[in-house]
Amino acid sequence: MTIIRNGDGSTTLGADRLPGSVWGSNLRAILPTSRWVALSRRTAERAGRVCEVCDQPSFYGEGTRNPDCHEMWNFDATASHPVQRLEGVIALCGACHETQHSGLAELNDRWESVIATLCRVNGWDRADAEADIERSRERYRDLSNTEWDLDLTLLNGWVALDGYPDLVVPSEDRATLGNTLDKTKRKLSLIVGAEIPDAIWRW
Repeated sequence: MTIIRNGDGSTTLGADRLPGSVWGSNLRAILPTSRWVALSRRTAERAGRVCEVCDQPSFYGEGTRNPDCHEMWNFDATASHPVQRLEGVIALCGACHETQHSGLAELNDRWESVIATLCRVNGWDRADAEADIERSRERYRDLSNTEWDLDLTLLNGWVALDGYPDLVVPSEDRATLGNTLDKTKRKLSLIVGAEIPDAIWRW
């Protein structure tokens, strides 16, 4: 993960970009829309409707909105099958969230915005920020050559996924979960409980 909670209560924010092999495969695709909205709203409420990294509201146009609900993933290539594991979710303002999709930001000519945010949040200079972005590129290249199983065990007790009682989905079956990039709908039966587990916010 590239967002690190430090012992003194501060947070270090690093640039990130998900490997191409998992683009669009996320909780927003998997969960029913109403449950994703509920998770996003509850995440914002727990954070006091400000960013958990920089403590700022999420500005939108002339006003503000709830911070975004960002998924925290760990990519473990040491397992018997490489696995992308859900570690939790976090409330992020638009600027901090943009650093977590730095590849998309570059495509949209938002490079300078990502640099400015990394410098502001971490107290870095421009060279520090550019070096961190380059690390994210290298990590992206390394991870994109692998097909990842999906581990959603953090949601155990809230989500039940037909055919996968342990909530671990092999890479070759991930397409059945839906995809927000190509708009594929989930094909598997999914049961979602009422109470979101607190563990999802304790990463």
